[in-house]
This record gives sequence, C-alpha cells and structure tokens, in this order.
Amino acid sequence: MIARISTRFECSEDELWQKLIEPRSLQFVASPILSFLPTEKGVLAGEWQVGPVYPLKLYFLKVIPLGRHTIRLVKLDNATNTIESRESGLLARVWNHTISFRETAPGVVTYADEIEIQAGLLTPVIWLFAQLFYRHRQRRWKVLVTLRKAGRTRG
Repeated sequence: MIARISTRFECSEDELWQKLIEPRSLQFVASPILSFLPTEKGVLAGEWQVGPVYPLKLYFLKVIPLGRHTIRLVKLDNATNTIESRESGLLARVWNHTISFRETAPGVVTYADEIEIQAGLLTPVIWLFAQLFYRHRQRRWKVLVTLRKAGRTRG
C-alpha cells in the first residue's frame, strides 16, 4: 500500500533542504510518537549519505520497543529536491519513503511524503498509522523550520 501525505511550508527550498539532510531532525519530527536510537555511536552524526545502512532501534512513545529499523538512502538530490530511502523493520518489512518538495510561490514550499508499506496482514493497520504519523511529522517540520527562521537551529 502507498501512503501519500502533503502540506505547505512557509520557507525556501534551501531552508527546508538544510534541515532535511540532518539526521538529528528525524528525532525532532518523529517525537514523541516514535524514537529512533542508533545502535552504533555516531550513526546519526553529520548529514545523511547515500549508500550506508543506518541501523536503529525503534521505540513507540519512547518506551515501547518496536525492534530494529534500518534506513538506507538511495537518492539525495538537491537539484530535484528529492530524498528516497529504503527502510525495513520488525513490523514493516518494506517502508520505502520518498520526500519531494518544490517552491510554489515566493517563500512557500509544497512538500510531500510518499511511503510504500509492505507488512503482511498488518499492512492496512500500519498504513493507517503512517497517515497519522506523517501528518504529525509534517506539523513538526513546520515547527523546526520556524525555529530555524527565528535563529534557533537546534534539531
């Protein structure tokens, strides 16, 4: 199943790109619903890179373990404002995520998440969760971009 969720941000493409390429932003936008903890020190340092596998532990509400989750970026293209990852975990053997965005007016960016989900019999339930979770993430992205514009760059 495919989940597609989109929104609009008040920022430039460059402002959004700078936050998207920071792995620590993932923690901010997923919180408090999901937490991704690296299984190895330094895994989420620096910027996302195409190729390496990012091994993580996934938690629901910071306390309920959901097992291992891996993220591998296959596309990180600033020219087309596209990020694609191939992910998998205990509950979803396939969680392929594509982020795309473009400036549709000065200072306005249209942003979309598209997630391919394969989780056997749990697929419809996880698809519904993705619909809710990605709406939460997009609200958190708006907060993060606003913090950056206000001069606060914590992730």
